Amino acid sequence: MNVAWQITAALIVGVCYYMLAMAMTVYDGILSLMFQPIMGAIFTLIAIAVMSLVGLPIRLMRRLNAWWRKHWWIVFLIGTVAFLMMYASWMPQFRTMILDPETQTEVASFHPVLAVGGWLLTIFAVLHFYPPLPWLRSRPQSPPSRTKRMQKDARHFL
Repeated sequence: MNVAWQITAALIVGVCYYMLAMAMTVYDGILSLMFQPIMGAIFTLIAIAVMSLVGLPIRLMRRLNAWWRKHWWIVFLIGTVAFLMMYASWMPQFRTMILDPETQTEVASFHPVLAVGGWLLTIFAVLHFYPPLPWLRSRPQSPPSRTKRMQKDARHFL
């Protein structure tokens, strides 16, 4: 899978998770609808850069890359753990109460470590996913057969 597709997929998933979290905690009207997607994209791009650096050995070390591609299911395991962390961050026993400065009231919010950790793990999993489908892998080019070369040479002289 091309790096551009991986980054695009990570950006889409990261912004969707961000928007879901923001809608559940700080939605305050039309301004949230305008500015939160922009902030979500900015924060997700920063997270993609950080997770790219963390996963750089997977891309640069041939043996690690081959092992990672062979064990492609590990990405789904990481994604499941990340989703469970995001889910657990909203459970009542893990919620944190924060003070809303405008209304001076306590507001329930996600557990920060679980929510941000799950979000980052999700971005890492999407960013470093290599599908096991053979038609998505690059195939080495085989040299042309001798008869094809001879036909090409014969056309050149005619």
